[in-house]
Amino acid sequence: MLARHTEGRGGWYAWLGLCLALGAVLGLVLVRVRSPGPATATSYLSSVLFGAIVGGGLGVLPGPALRTFRQAWAAVMCCVLGWVSARTLSRIRISCEEALESDAGDKDANLRLAGVLWLQGARGQVEQVLQRLLDSAGESPTVHHNFAVALAASGRRARALEEFERIRSRMSDSAVLLWNLGLAYWGLGQLAAAGEAFRAATELDPTDLPARNALALALARQGEVDKAIAELELALAAGRRSPQVLCNLGVIHQSRGDLEVASRYFTGALRRNPSHIAARYNRGLCAALKGRPRAAIEDFSALARVDPDHAWGLIQRAIAWHRLGNRRRALEPARRAAVVSRGDFYVLYNAGTIMLRKELVDQAVTELERAYEINPQSIEVILNLGVAVYLGGRPRQALDHFRAAVRLSPRHALARYNCAIAYCMADMLDEAEREADELLTLYPDFPDVFNVIGVIRLFQSRLVEAAEQFRRTADLMPRSAVVRSNLALTYYLEGDLAAAAEQAHYATTLDLHLPAARDVAGHAALEMDDLSLATEHFAALARLEPANPDAHTNLGLAYYKDERLNESIECYERVLIFAPKSPEGHNDLGLAYAKNQMLDEAANHLKQVLEWRPDDPIVHGNLGLVCYFNGDTEDAVHEWREVTRLAPAYARLREATRFSAYDDQGMVMRPIDRRARATQFPPKVAAFRHSFQIALDERAYRVALPWPDLAAAAVWCERFRRARAAVGSS
Repeated sequence: MLARHTEGRGGWYAWLGLCLALGAVLGLVLVRVRSPGPATATSYLSSVLFGAIVGGGLGVLPGPALRTFRQAWAAVMCCVLGWVSARTLSRIRISCEEALESDAGDKDANLRLAGVLWLQGARGQVEQVLQRLLDSAGESPTVHHNFAVALAASGRRARALEEFERIRSRMSDSAVLLWNLGLAYWGLGQLAAAGEAFRAATELDPTDLPARNALALALARQGEVDKAIAELELALAAGRRSPQVLCNLGVIHQSRGDLEVASRYFTGALRRNPSHIAARYNRGLCAALKGRPRAAIEDFSALARVDPDHAWGLIQRAIAWHRLGNRRRALEPARRAAVVSRGDFYVLYNAGTIMLRKELVDQAVTELERAYEINPQSIEVILNLGVAVYLGGRPRQALDHFRAAVRLSPRHALARYNCAIAYCMADMLDEAEREADELLTLYPDFPDVFNVIGVIRLFQSRLVEAAEQFRRTADLMPRSAVVRSNLALTYYLEGDLAAAAEQAHYATTLDLHLPAARDVAGHAALEMDDLSLATEHFAALARLEPANPDAHTNLGLAYYKDERLNESIECYERVLIFAPKSPEGHNDLGLAYAKNQMLDEAANHLKQVLEWRPDDPIVHGNLGLVCYFNGDTEDAVHEWREVTRLAPAYARLREATRFSAYDDQGMVMRPIDRRARATQFPPKVAAFRHSFQIALDERAYRVALPWPDLAAAAVWCERFRRARAAVGSS
């Protein structure tokens, strides 16, 4: 179970304890005062228990009772205020429509109708009414202003900005115009101009809390953090600790890296409005950045109850579950966020990164490609898209992505590292070495680079230099199983079996599921005649790579040398499942059958080898011996004559032993493929993206309402909105 926040519970526990004590004392007093006869111990105990129960009940009553009352009252007020505001707007709209029936060009009626439609949320119809009014009303600044508001609300901010600037001189004393002008500049990314407009609005109306809040955010975005905090503190003093202001103060402190202070501000905002979306999201993100994923999940889950389609909250909850290692719970909100994001780069990038880390390569490619279409200049999305296609088996395409990332940011460590890895895997060793050297020049303490250089040297057969690089990496990353495995491989190729066995064994203790380490450990043990240890490692390798015929071949050889012929036969039979036309496989299985006295089966497999290799004297000699032991003397003599014809010297050697034993020198270990076993270096995935959410409604444009009845209706609509928010928070 997730640990729940305990804000304010200490006070309730203290209150409850006080009520229990007072109730017990009052019961004791009553039994002493009201008892007609002498009181007994039982009466004392009963009165104390009864008084404590009554006192505790009365103490608990205010909490749930007041909360229930508050919720019921908010619901009643929501209904009443909603009915009043709807009735007011309907009455005004009817009067406007009646006026327009008699005079369709009535400027006041049209403008008032546009205001009613705006308050009712019919934003699409507002623009039509105002456009019709512009054609007849000429240069009325109010009409132009409201028309610009309608344009801005529909996303045409540049066109709206032209209208606002056009009438600014004629409405220079309008704080509403300046507010809308600031929002339009903000939406276009012109923060300096937006800040100037918001400052002018606060000078005209010092009580305009949203304008001061927006001014502070514009200052913060321009790097003037101290001025932003000063403005928000002024707003805080005037706004009676507004949740919006508290939330934005937290965001600014977070930008300075002070997560504790930021979290306190977010908590303060939530105490005043538990349904505040930005504060809830930001507090959860603060907890995640502080390394408290469970607390973060609780906040993001609470956010989902208020806004189920909050894409940023969904993706951050997925990241938190990912850090807790819960694959299912991480993927569910990530997929949901990608569906509801509607093209949000931040969400798509994180969703693709989660799927990439969960090895869902195809889904990761889909989401990352969508993110790339939105922002093709993002280094992180290019890198992760490259990693995804690399893991999907397209190294050349991955290399193109990594090259593009290096071109965009030549000093980006992950870009150069991944590029070096891709070059190495594409057998472009000179280019890989150049990238690695460049990366070392930029970041001399990047331990993974020595790893890459070691692999390059290993592929170039420069084993001494490769071992030096791997030892250097092992000093910096002592618990890296991959590094230890590659160092073991290098030692093995150099012929130092003891050192190879030591490093491979250490690698297997660090990672039981690393095939390369098992392979090297098995080869070293078999060459040192430690058959039980070789069998153990090759058996583990065969379980890790069940479709690898070399793993089964080497395990079969270990069993064969250990006289465990039945197990050896099983291994060689599995070899032929994956490599049915392997002469070595048939030869090995034939000899295992022969040594286990299964002569007919042995003869069949050795004859199959001779169909592919008719001039192999060793196979002819072994087949002759099988025929001889099986009673086919004539066939045995024929095979031995073939040995004499093909290799007289070998025939004389075999005759000296009277062909008394099978020649199993052809049964050898399959050598280690250094390229296959030194490729355990996946490219690095770029980190998740985190971003705090400011408390500013960028769509909160205001229309000019010059008539008292519309202004009153707007007040009723605002009261209705607050009552509805109170119901939600309860």
